[in-house]
Amino acid sequence: MQPMRSKQIVRHLPKAFGTQISRRVFSFAFCLSSFTFCFAQEVVTVLTSNPILARKYNEHIISKNPYLLSATFDTLNLPFLDDFSKEGVYPDNALWLDKDAFINRSYPIAPPTLGVATLDGVGPSGQPYNIHSGANSSLPADSLTSKPIHLNFLPSDSVYFSFFWQAQGRGNFPNISDSLLLQFKDPSITNDLIAWTTVWYKTGYTTIVTDTVFHLVMVPIKNTSFLKNGFQFRFRNWATISGNVDHWHIDYVFLDKNRSAGDTIFDDVAFVYNPSSLLKNYTAMPWEQYQPSEMKTNLSFFIRNNDTAVRNISFVDTIFNSAGGIESSYYGGNENVYPFIKSKYCCPLSPLFPNPPISSTPAGYTFPTLTQDTSFLLECVINTTPDKDRWNDTLRYRQKFYDYYAYDDGTVEGGYGLNVLGGKIAYKFTLNSTDTLVAVQMLFNWMASNVTTQRFRITLWSDAGGVPGNMIYQDSSVTPEFNYTAHSDWGNLTNDFHTYMLTSPKTLSGTFYVGWQQFTAETLNVGFDKNINSNNKMFYNVGSGWTPSVVPGSWMIRPVFRNTAAIAAVANNEVVLPQFNVFPNPTNGQFTVHCPQFTIGNNYNLDIYNMMGEIVFRQTVNRQQETINLDDPNGIYFLLITDGKGNTQAQKLILTK
Repeated sequence: MQPMRSKQIVRHLPKAFGTQISRRVFSFAFCLSSFTFCFAQEVVTVLTSNPILARKYNEHIISKNPYLLSATFDTLNLPFLDDFSKEGVYPDNALWLDKDAFINRSYPIAPPTLGVATLDGVGPSGQPYNIHSGANSSLPADSLTSKPIHLNFLPSDSVYFSFFWQAQGRGNFPNISDSLLLQFKDPSITNDLIAWTTVWYKTGYTTIVTDTVFHLVMVPIKNTSFLKNGFQFRFRNWATISGNVDHWHIDYVFLDKNRSAGDTIFDDVAFVYNPSSLLKNYTAMPWEQYQPSEMKTNLSFFIRNNDTAVRNISFVDTIFNSAGGIESSYYGGNENVYPFIKSKYCCPLSPLFPNPPISSTPAGYTFPTLTQDTSFLLECVINTTPDKDRWNDTLRYRQKFYDYYAYDDGTVEGGYGLNVLGGKIAYKFTLNSTDTLVAVQMLFNWMASNVTTQRFRITLWSDAGGVPGNMIYQDSSVTPEFNYTAHSDWGNLTNDFHTYMLTSPKTLSGTFYVGWQQFTAETLNVGFDKNINSNNKMFYNVGSGWTPSVVPGSWMIRPVFRNTAAIAAVANNEVVLPQFNVFPNPTNGQFTVHCPQFTIGNNYNLDIYNMMGEIVFRQTVNRQQETINLDDPNGIYFLLITDGKGNTQAQKLILTK
């Protein structure tokens, strides 16, 4: 079990002040215990770490990328504006000095524009500041500190600072002992301990709420202690520092002169969320299972007009193939979009803007016949003038056709499990043609207690009229596994998908269900995506029959088909072509593939897969010896060599730089 979250109030701030926020209470039953929410026997947990930050942090460390340390103290001019819509997980180092905040699009609910900065209980590496600190107190956690700013103005210049905030969103709610602070710095004071003044703060909640509103804060800067060159501001939070909890989300930070208390409207039309999949039913699917009927005919967007006036905007979407060529484009012309304060999200005079067609023709675009694994890039752009921030006007989405099915978007916001001995979960998928299931990928969230001794068996069921039917396969007993970037310790945990190879690949057709039967009452804590709701495909059984899940979200479980021949061959110690050698192994990224029996004209293909079953390298080799440079994060990879007759050899490749 995770540490109990029965916090005691720590009076690090004066008594709370401010307006009451609107709140929506969960409409379903829950219980709070050990960082978990319980829906009958279904258990939803919060995260101990942030796997997205952990992966990115390790990429920087491994590549010796100086990004984390590259911020300089150059002084900025007004206006200062950041709505965190740029791609990346760390704050923009052109504006900010530290990397504690998590830049993301997955935690906020209905933000003003695309992307937020999230403050929580984990640091830049994605790991807790102190896993042993316990959950009964709040301590200083993240900081989001601006670079110095030229602010040599008079009080009459009417300098105002504004931002939006939201507590929890799709994350974890901050308790009353937690808080979010805004602090200003007097640049004339050299002692950093006394140079900062708290000018605004907000404490957390006494009961569980789901905050769906972003609240605007306006702060006038009239104190001459701050109206100086070298002025800085920062956001800080007090939180439980033993986990990825106590979330505060910040958006649209704006500092400028000649403003007023009523300057709360922004001439900015923006996207709000990432685009959804181009497929009707999945976020990814095997390329051999793709059919034109799988594609949507229309895109779906949320566009927000943050102005008070109707704004005229244009819309363009383009689909690029893996080689960068244009597959399809659509120009929607110009339409009027009403203000959010009057009509909420995009409500134009034409219905095409929130749901534009995926094509330049009325017939609708479909991907061409696929002959190998590939991906397509969707790019969507809106445009209006004037517009305060252009960064939030562009969306990109990578549509993948590899060897697995997925409902999730790849970003984990929580964990899921059953707290019943013998409990079963089943995930519904439908094949378009008969295929062979060779593996199941699962992302398990790391827990403070050791669950690697808790056992379960991957299980398949047939379909019985829309619910799981007869058991058709059950694999051998396994335990939750966690993947590591470099070393198997806390500091390098990345929490990626783990591939479980089936002992006996199973041929399937039509609708099937994949999941597990557990042999523990402990919550196994599989990753849970809260942004895409697939619970109409999710079923659980605790002894009284199959029940649809009531928890909105998607399990991070992915069935893998046929094209994982490299991984399957390694798992089964299958070596068809023993004349190939790979050395050195382990490697620092540079290694040699040697074929002593190579003859001219007998070329072979070399594919390298990561642990998620994705191809990271592909090359045709036409000589006896080839040197390969693999510029990827440390970890385990699978190298598949295929000759002209289709014979294969697979080897495990260990990358450690």
